[in-house]
Amino acid sequence: MASGGRPGTRSSGQDAMDAEEETSVFVYDRRDGDYPEKKIQLGGIFKFESFKARIREVFELKNEEEFVIVTTNREEIKDTKTYDKLIEDGDTLYILNTADQELAAPTQERIDYLPHYDTLVKSGMYEYYASEGQNPLPYAFAELIDNALAATADNVGDRNIELRIILDDRIEGGKHCICVLDNGHGMTSKDLNDWAVYRLSKFNRKDRRRSTGYSGPGMRGRGGAAQSAPQVTVDTRTRAEPTAGESELGFWRPRSLNSEISYFGVGGKQAVFFIGTTTRMITKPKNSKDVHELVISQEDFEKKEKNKEKIYSGYIRNRKPGDTSHISSEEDHIRKIISEETGRENFTAVVVTNVNTVHLKFLKDYMKYWPKQLSHIYHYYLHGPQGNTAAAEGGKRARCDSPSQHIHIQIKLIQIKLIQMGRKEKIVDLRELEDDMQTQYIQKSADSFEFKATVEGTGIVEGILRYHPFLYDRETYPPDMYAPPVVEEDEDDCVSTDRPARGKRPIFECYWNGRLIPYTFVDDFEWCSPPKKRGVIPVECYNRISGCLFTNDKFQVSTNKLTFMDLEVRLKDKNTTYSMVKQGQEQRAKIDRQFFEWLKECHEKYDKQVKFCGFGGSITRPELASKKQQAPWAVFKSIEWDGKVFKEGQLVRTQRTVPIIYGTIQRFLLHGDYEGEVFATGGEMEIRQEPSSLYDEVKVLHLSKLDRSTTKLQAKKYIEEEEAK
Repeated sequence: MASGGRPGTRSSGQDAMDAEEETSVFVYDRRDGDYPEKKIQLGGIFKFESFKARIREVFELKNEEEFVIVTTNREEIKDTKTYDKLIEDGDTLYILNTADQELAAPTQERIDYLPHYDTLVKSGMYEYYASEGQNPLPYAFAELIDNALAATADNVGDRNIELRIILDDRIEGGKHCICVLDNGHGMTSKDLNDWAVYRLSKFNRKDRRRSTGYSGPGMRGRGGAAQSAPQVTVDTRTRAEPTAGESELGFWRPRSLNSEISYFGVGGKQAVFFIGTTTRMITKPKNSKDVHELVISQEDFEKKEKNKEKIYSGYIRNRKPGDTSHISSEEDHIRKIISEETGRENFTAVVVTNVNTVHLKFLKDYMKYWPKQLSHIYHYYLHGPQGNTAAAEGGKRARCDSPSQHIHIQIKLIQIKLIQMGRKEKIVDLRELEDDMQTQYIQKSADSFEFKATVEGTGIVEGILRYHPFLYDRETYPPDMYAPPVVEEDEDDCVSTDRPARGKRPIFECYWNGRLIPYTFVDDFEWCSPPKKRGVIPVECYNRISGCLFTNDKFQVSTNKLTFMDLEVRLKDKNTTYSMVKQGQEQRAKIDRQFFEWLKECHEKYDKQVKFCGFGGSITRPELASKKQQAPWAVFKSIEWDGKVFKEGQLVRTQRTVPIIYGTIQRFLLHGDYEGEVFATGGEMEIRQEPSSLYDEVKVLHLSKLDRSTTKLQAKKYIEEEEAK
């Protein structure tokens, strides 16, 4: 049964809609023929007798003709009570001889199958999910920042984006507010209407000039995807003209930093309803005197459903900048945001209220953590195609020229209770963060290997590998900041305490149009994976590389931009070609050979490992619990480490042991099948504790416990003092 108001009446919501048609039903005469339906207006008809008389009039039935009126469910309408109860706007009815008569001919019944408002309201709940312990809230913020980046893409000057979080914790259940504000071109009222349509693609809208990907005011980046699919391939048809700055760089952008990261008409709505239940879109297009404002909320949807009003309808308020007359005094956060409009030529503010309480603790307690996730997502938009090389070089410097050089993304956390106590708001500029994961990868790498993959002729993937060398007693591969903490085992019970560089993590992070897709990784490719047989390059070197893949928009991503749909399959297709890129030029030689030579050079040039000398054969250590670790163990007389030599008979001191031990080196042990001198990481030392007159004990300790700063004289003096006691 179609939804609508009761016959003969109009709800308050219906009265407000000028375009709303008068309540009506469609009636078939199926007593003995195949006659077309007739539409009967119900305005002013409040009783069954009047309704039946209206049917006689429309169908030209004589007073003596008997008939019954039934619904398509064969429920008879026979009095005013059933008339009020059974009929709704748009219903289909039959005129029959009896209620159980067979239809003399088929009929058609109109239905509405608009999606329930939960499709929109609860979409964020299902679309944003935690992966490997990560809270997905920053990824919902990223959707709104995507919109802002796309909206500011044509700015001549700075592209300013602010994520403002206002937590009113003065009382329990205070009014919290989250706002994403940008100085982009803003939206017209028509654009704002289009934004509200779920899954309305920016390529499907009526303005064909905009469908090229060149949006007019307000349209670039607040668009959508194909209306039926949960993922899309972005329209990449030839553009008619370049945007500001594109004419100099051409249509190709390094790392695909094109700001075309908001297509789907889905993510923004999913994000705001994941964050809270009420969203106020406030926008002013350039050269306009008016501000346009639209509110969508779960509460409003529920109210309309209860009143049998059209769910997906509403009003856009057009007003002058700074006008807060429609905002209650209780919503002082929104009033303040609106008061800042005066003097702004163009902007958009996405204001989310009724914030889900589960987010509040995370926002406050992890303020040092989640901005780094956003900085990671937008690393190359913030720092340019080469990334945050300023941090790697140990200082501030002007970034290289790039389409992204004017982007400023700032986070403000305002806790009202703390502000009233004299504390300041917390402000984080994402570009100033020096410890997001991508900055760490760049900062802790010694060299890089760039390449390009061509997929099916049009899909372009830029790639970079970075080498993180072993330095003396540790791996420099950055630890995973997103991984849950691991309780370390007692090192005395372990053969080796070295952190295994990358560990089981995949090599490649994946970026789409310059933006991180956080839940998709690629393990490796055949040409950069470890060989099956031991070669001249130690296998651990393959575990010291990190990497990034940068795709253009020929690859599918999910509407929440958490995963790629087809990247790895297409990259590993037999027709995909790879080539090394050096100084911007593709090299013709085979990439597997070029990668091998690069990795070999990195190992020889940058790894600072321990040199084991004076090979003395191999032994078995039955005292070890693990059979795999019992043999073989190579024995050496000395080691060379960081320019210093340690050998048999030398007095040494331990570090990071309880208690600190002084002893004489007996020998050095290295697990594995070796002969002659060898460079390796890890290893152990066997020492006799001194002074021997007090201790009769031999200990085996990992080389990381060797204090390389203690001199022979210091060790000898300590032993003499101990013997004198």
